[in-house]
Parts: sequence; C-alpha cells; structure tokens
Amino acid sequence: MKRFRSLLFLLVPMALNAVPAFAQWDHLLHRTYPQRFRSLDTVYINTLNMRDTASAFASVASLRAFAVQNHDNDLELEADLLKAYYLTYWYKGQTERITAMLQDLSARAAAQNNVQINTRAHKVLGDYYWADVKNYELAFETFIKQEALLNTVSSEELPDKTYHLTNIAHAYHNFSDYKKALSLFRQVLTLKINPDMHAGHNSALYTIGVIFRQQGNLDSSDHYFRRVIRRESEGNYKFWAAIAKGGLGENAYIRGNYATALPLLQANIDEAVVQKDFGLAAESLIIQANIYLKNNAFDKAEQLAILARRYLSDTYPDRYRHFQDLYPIFVKIHAARGEARLAGAYLDSALFARDSLTNKYNAKLMMRAHQKIDLQEHRSEMEKADSEKKLKTTERNLSLLLVLIVAAGSVYVYITQRKRHRQEQHLKELKIKQKEQELENAALQLNEFARNISEKSRQIEMLENKQSPDAEALTKLRESTILTQEDWDYFKKLFGKVHGDYLHRLREKFPELTQGEMRFIALAKLGLGYQEMSATLGISSHAVRTTKYRLLKKIDVPDDRSLEEVVMHI
Repeated sequence: MKRFRSLLFLLVPMALNAVPAFAQWDHLLHRTYPQRFRSLDTVYINTLNMRDTASAFASVASLRAFAVQNHDNDLELEADLLKAYYLTYWYKGQTERITAMLQDLSARAAAQNNVQINTRAHKVLGDYYWADVKNYELAFETFIKQEALLNTVSSEELPDKTYHLTNIAHAYHNFSDYKKALSLFRQVLTLKINPDMHAGHNSALYTIGVIFRQQGNLDSSDHYFRRVIRRESEGNYKFWAAIAKGGLGENAYIRGNYATALPLLQANIDEAVVQKDFGLAAESLIIQANIYLKNNAFDKAEQLAILARRYLSDTYPDRYRHFQDLYPIFVKIHAARGEARLAGAYLDSALFARDSLTNKYNAKLMMRAHQKIDLQEHRSEMEKADSEKKLKTTERNLSLLLVLIVAAGSVYVYITQRKRHRQEQHLKELKIKQKEQELENAALQLNEFARNISEKSRQIEMLENKQSPDAEALTKLRESTILTQEDWDYFKKLFGKVHGDYLHRLREKFPELTQGEMRFIALAKLGLGYQEMSATLGISSHAVRTTKYRLLKKIDVPDDRSLEEVVMHI
C-alpha cells in the first residue's frame, strides 16, 4: 500500500547529529558500502536539504573530486548517484537528463562490477518512473532488472536489500499482483534482520497479512499480524504493534466479532495519532463507526465518522480513497434519522468517490497497458533499426572482406607468379650458365684435342728427321694420332657443342660430301695444318693436299677464295 511505501522512507535510520558534508569525506574514503551505509545517510540528508542547487552541486562536486583524487571509484559513483537522486527530489521534470544520468551510472557500475551502486541506481530510476513520470511499465521493467541484481548480492553486502525488495513488492501489490508481491515479501522474511532496516521486515509481515485478507484468508492474515506483535525485529515496536492490532481489529470486524475488534482498532487509533499518521487513524475510525452503526448507536457512529473526516480533510492528502467507505456511514445515519436530502447528498458523494477510485484504478491499468504497447512498439522499432544497422554493418564488413580476399588473392597470385617467374628465370640462368660451362668445357677439350694433335705431329716430325729414327715408336705415335670412329663420334659431340649444327648445315649445303671429306672440313675449321691433318687422318701430306684440291673442285670454290675462307663462313 502506498502509505507503507512512504513509511519506509520515514523510518530509515538517520544520523542524529549531522555535521557539514565536507567533514565526512575522510570517513567515507576507501570503505565498503556496509561501512559507509550510516554515514551516507547524513550526506544524503544534508544534500537534499540544500534547496540552493548551486550549493548542493558544489558539495557533490567536491565529494566527487575528493574520490577521484584518492582513486576511490566506489565513492566517485556514489557522488554521481547522489546528484541524480537530488535531481529526482527537486527537479522531477528533467526526465531526459535524470534517466540518462542513471542509465549511464548503471552501465559504469556494471562495467566496474559494482553491484550495490548498480542496484541502487535501478531503484532510484524505477521509483522515478513510478512516482514522477507515471510510466508504470518502464518502472516494472527497471524493477525486474533491479530484482535480478538483488539475487546476486547478500544482505551483508547490501544492508538495505530488505528495503529494495519491499519497495518492489509494494509496486506489484499496487497492481493487485498478489502472487508476485507475496513471493517478494516472503523473500524479505528470509533475510537476516538488519536493525537499520526493521521497517522493511515489519512492512513485509503486515502487507502479507493485508494480502491474505484481500484474498479472503483471514486466519493466515491474523498469523502475520501476530508475528509483528511478537516483535520479530527491532525498531519502533510500539508503532508497528499498533498497526498490526489495527489489522487484527479489521479482521475481527469482517468476522462480526465487534467486541474483539473495537479495542484493537482503538489501540491503532491512539498510536497513529501520537505518530501523526491521521490516515491510519481515520481507517480504524471508519471501521469503528461502522460497528456502532450496526449496533444502531447512530450518535457514536456519527461522532467517529466526523472525526475521521476531519483527520482526512485537514491532514491526509490521499483522503479521497477513504471517502468511499466514510460517506456510506453518513448515508445510513441520515437515512435512519429520516434526513433523506442529506442521505441522498452523501450517497451521491459515496458513489462519486467509489466511481472515481474505480475509474482511477482502471485508468491506471489502461495506462500501463498502453505503456506496454508503446514500449513494445518502441522496442520493435529499436530492434528493427538495430537489425538494419547490423545488416548494413554486416554487408559493409562482407564487402570489405570480399575486397580484402580479392586483394589478398591478387597479391598471392602476383607473388606466386613473381616467384614462379623468378624460379623460371633462375632456371634459365642456370641452364644458360650450364650451357656456357658445357660450351667452355667443350671448347677447352676441342682445343686440347687440336693441341694434342699438333704436339704429336711435331713429335712425329722430329722422329722422322732423326738419322736413325725408332721405327716402332714412330709407328705407335702415328697410330695414336689417327682419328678412329670412336674418336670421331666424341669429336663430333665436342664440335657440335662449340660450333652448333655446323656439320648439319655443311651436309645440307653439300650433300655429296663423303664422311672423310666431312672430317677434313671439320679439322680445317679447327685450323689444323697439313701435317696435323695427315697425322689425324692417317694419310700422307700429299694425300691431304690432293683431298683439299678435290674438295675445292667438288664444292665449287671460286679461284679467288680459299677452302679455309669457305669453311669459316658456313
């Protein structure tokens, strides 16, 4: 119920002697939330009491600067939460600014794994949506997130966990979601009782009793009211015991046990007046008036009804919801006295109050339903925009990826081709070098062949010029110089490597040449003289000259050209 939600704010323990906020900073530095919990009450109270915004913001800014300077991240977030809470207190109309600050604070707290700040930021935002913006759907959405956070933290880590759960439970109770409200209130009762949070525990016990009454389960309702009276938690026992007695008195009235109900209701009225909770006193006065009315004690009933109306009219802002119960009493009293005009007037007021409350509640339900639809549409649009953004991002990334793949493929092909070209070029160079080496070796061997023939020819000439030549040695030397078929085959290979397809071109140009004449021309190409040719071919020098003469005739060499000249140009 709304009255008990407000009681929670009033009954949270406050520091008795508030000192200037600046004197509190050192005591707050590098402490856990449970260690700061009580001191923070003083800071919040002092700041909220500063109606001058400049002074309040200067105080918050100094706290934040102090936290930053001393690298206290928790205290820095606390300063930001205090500023946002101050705005919800004094500047309720700055919705966009407040919601942005709290959402940003929640995100930063989550990034720093600061559950207590994150949870409390959700509570402030949820309460702001509920009480000031009147957007119940956003409030419940925020409360759901807050509840999920509460499930991850103990009451030792978050001393006001009871307060948070009770606050959410009252929101569900406000919309008659009894099942969810009971679940949360029962969760409160499982927590270790915190002396600073006794109001939350007692409120949970009392409201569970109210919910059971609303469901028609009076015995269970009595059970929870009696638990309050048994003093399960510390705190303002006298006040909560009186409230619970009022609950028991109303249950007794519903059962028709008027004698039991009256003293219980009176105990609640007396303490409510002391506490200046005139709305609570009026509720019990209305029930008492009904009891006297049922007993035909019209004057007493009227006396109590008038007192209840005075309490409601003069002091209680939420009085209209009680008029639907109060005005029917006046209707019955004036009707019993025969005062039809007054009875009719009060009847109209009673019907108007009842219809107003019904319409107000239905409008509230309708508002929440529309808010839910609007929120779903907004979410749908956001999801659509997000999907389109993601699609465009994906398309862009795929395009970039495709470009990168093509570029990488091109680079790969280029590098591969270049590498292959280098390898081919290298192989070509190796082949060329190999050919050059082979040619060089062939030329050396061919020159060595010619040099060897020339050397042996000189030796034969020297032996022949001696007075007594060694016939056997001379014969062997001559035999060693004669070009055999095997020697000729080897010679042709070397000759071909050095002079290419010279012999082939020679055969094509002069197909009528014999094998011997081909040898003669090849030796001539090497620049051998008659003596070397004679030794190589195993014929006399005269035969060499004869061969040359015939060859000149055969290949039709002009008179002005020599065989050597023709041989060199083939």
